[in-house]
Amino acid sequence: MFKFLRSQAKVFYWVIAGTFVLFLFLGGMTGRGCQAPGTANVDPGVIGSVNGTKITGQQYDLAVRQQLAMLRQQAGNQELNANQYATASERAWDYLVRNAIVEQAIAKRNIKVSDDEVLDVFQHNPPQELLAQFRREDGTLDMAAYYAALQNPENDWSAAEDYIRSLLPRQKLNDEIAAGAFVSDQDVREEYIRQTGRAVAEYMGVLYADVADESTPSDAEIAAWYDAHRDDYAGPAQATARVVRFAKTPSEADDADVLALLNEVRDDIVAGRKSFAEAAAEFSDDTGSASRGGDLGTFDRNRMVPAFTEAAFSLPVGEVSAPVKTKFGYHVIEVTDQSRDKDTNEVFEVTARHILMKVAPGPDTLDLINESATNFRQRVTGATFVQTAEAEALDLLDPGVVPAGRDIPSLPLSLQGSNWLFGAKTGEVSPIFENRDCFYVVLCEGHTPAGTRPLDEVKGQVTLAVRRDHNLQTARTKLAPAVGEVQMGRTMAEVAAAHGLAHAVTDTFTANGNVEGVGYGTEFNMDVIKGTVGEIIPEIETLRGVFAATPLWVKPVDQAEFDARAAGLRSVLLQRAQGEVINAWFDEQIAASDIVDHRHQLRQGI
Repeated sequence: MFKFLRSQAKVFYWVIAGTFVLFLFLGGMTGRGCQAPGTANVDPGVIGSVNGTKITGQQYDLAVRQQLAMLRQQAGNQELNANQYATASERAWDYLVRNAIVEQAIAKRNIKVSDDEVLDVFQHNPPQELLAQFRREDGTLDMAAYYAALQNPENDWSAAEDYIRSLLPRQKLNDEIAAGAFVSDQDVREEYIRQTGRAVAEYMGVLYADVADESTPSDAEIAAWYDAHRDDYAGPAQATARVVRFAKTPSEADDADVLALLNEVRDDIVAGRKSFAEAAAEFSDDTGSASRGGDLGTFDRNRMVPAFTEAAFSLPVGEVSAPVKTKFGYHVIEVTDQSRDKDTNEVFEVTARHILMKVAPGPDTLDLINESATNFRQRVTGATFVQTAEAEALDLLDPGVVPAGRDIPSLPLSLQGSNWLFGAKTGEVSPIFENRDCFYVVLCEGHTPAGTRPLDEVKGQVTLAVRRDHNLQTARTKLAPAVGEVQMGRTMAEVAAAHGLAHAVTDTFTANGNVEGVGYGTEFNMDVIKGTVGEIIPEIETLRGVFAATPLWVKPVDQAEFDARAAGLRSVLLQRAQGEVINAWFDEQIAASDIVDHRHQLRQGI
């Protein structure tokens, strides 16, 4: 369900700090190969299984907590939102599934670890987790201290030994799987050229914009293209749903509470009990200006919203306004300076500061909104969901197609509800979900499995593809005779002018740089960089058009530099290739596994 960041760390370490497998981050898989949860009996405390290996609620809870801890560390002081909580849940599940698959593969392959192998790790390749406590103040490793501690019979290394014994089988499995990865000498040379290559070229070409045909392809052409390119129209699992949203709208009492508090703060400022800057730092919801004592700088009559502008430009310098309401909340404003037109004496700029208090629903209001959502959820079934919502004029959403792993359309921060949807049965009603803006309840109306989308669903995309192909063929037909004339000895400039083609001599460009008129980092760049000076490259297809190019200058390969960098480049490419092989192995294992997910039943109690 999720596509997570692929780790750039060494593929040889599968366990981080003894708890999380590194390849947790190699790509999400929830939903693929998973059996939709049903009403089958579930062992107490068991929330799922992988090929018969049980996953307990305790394991899942621990994994979720650790994922949340990692997200909080990444977020710093920011509060996690609803989607981050949902992401933590899915990552935790993915980790448990992948960990089970790894353990089963280790057992199936009968991978063992000897005492000598454990000792060798301690002596020659200790994990960084063990070495962390042997760093000097400047961050360098004190290996002498490590070896002294290792040889001290008073030290208990049993926990570290257990960790290494759990790590080594995973390393061995990793090595076995990744053994099929291969990097050729040509791969290394091409990567070097990609990183260091430079070139200048003369080109001519046909831009698609100049030959665009906006005519509608026939149904037969569309069907033929679709049949020949079915894989291009494969998509993830999808679902359809209806949603009732209960917005977290502040009440009149919430509004009055904020206004009363701001009036108290203003009274303290006017009475001299608190300075404006102190009050702004303590009370203002405008975090950008609060740390500056509420300072907004100097602004004219066009910068702020009308109500704020009217108040600020009518205030005398040094006076604190009564609360002013805008779409952002309530403000008190103090003008600290004015700029007047010397002819009209009209104020055209002010320097001001403010304290903003946003109006948000309070606890009592949120309780009432939650009660409304709970009351609705308790009264409806799949058959009465829409009818009841319409009869009661509730906020009923029809989001259309919901892609797996994405927010429900028109409902931001709804990943929790989306995840529920892909484990639910048609006609099932969700528990109450909550995000920053609302409580909401979801009705599952149906599912479409991953695979090729029906033609009627992707007809617009197919039509565009047929048009693009027609434009490509037209461009090729127009370019080909011009290339022939250049090959016969005419200059490219003459031929381009005669045939009405785009023509230019480039500046020096790199493999990923921009070539004006051609595009940024296209096939054109590498084809020219790998080309031969003076020899025309007859056809280069890009997103912008079809071009022919003659390299005028290509930076020669510095053989000494290449030789010096080759080993490092090979290592990077091999690591990348190994990661791809391991990802493919995981994909195969997940697709072939019997994965049962009963988390859905836990959510029903929310």
